[in-house]
Amino acid sequence: MNARLFPWAAIALLVLGLTIRFALLEKGVAVPAGAPGPESAGGGPEIRLGPVDVRELHDDGSWNRLDADGAVYAYSSRSLAAGGVTVFLGNGAAYPGSTVRAPRAAWDLDGQTIGLPEGCRIAREDGWTGDLSAATLDLAGKVLRVPGPARIEGPGVFVEGKNLAWQWEAGKITMETPRSRISPAMRPGRKG
Repeated sequence: MNARLFPWAAIALLVLGLTIRFALLEKGVAVPAGAPGPESAGGGPEIRLGPVDVRELHDDGSWNRLDADGAVYAYSSRSLAAGGVTVFLGNGAAYPGSTVRAPRAAWDLDGQTIGLPEGCRIAREDGWTGDLSAATLDLAGKVLRVPGPARIEGPGVFVEGKNLAWQWEAGKITMETPRSRISPAMRPGRKG
């Protein structure tokens, strides 16, 4: 071996030794900054990402977008598990301006669904908001489904119930056992 390579070999051995020592002391593998620690995308090869911006483009020019603080992409199952999520729905479509915020999400890229297991908060530019339990966004059908409790508020209207289905492009909302309250001062269509 060439004498000029000894210093480089010594540094490489030092780095290897320190890496093994820290791995044994930490009892785990270090996760890069920005990548969510507990996220897992379902086994197999994974790509861990810091902040991400994922866009699903459609032939008609519309698109859906998911921003997250960190994510894990599972190559074999074509799924993305993410934390600190904001989903922008239907930008460029008939009903733009809807955002969904959730602590966790799982995007099945082949099935075109985004699961929101810890619930979410939805908001529209026109003042409508909703607090929803665990939900599923069906991107192909353009439907947000919430089998559990859901609460929606808008200008002068408050509705809560369960088994919500919101078809955001068609502008339809259905819900089982709804209870609603309309504020007389804020009723839609009423002036002052």
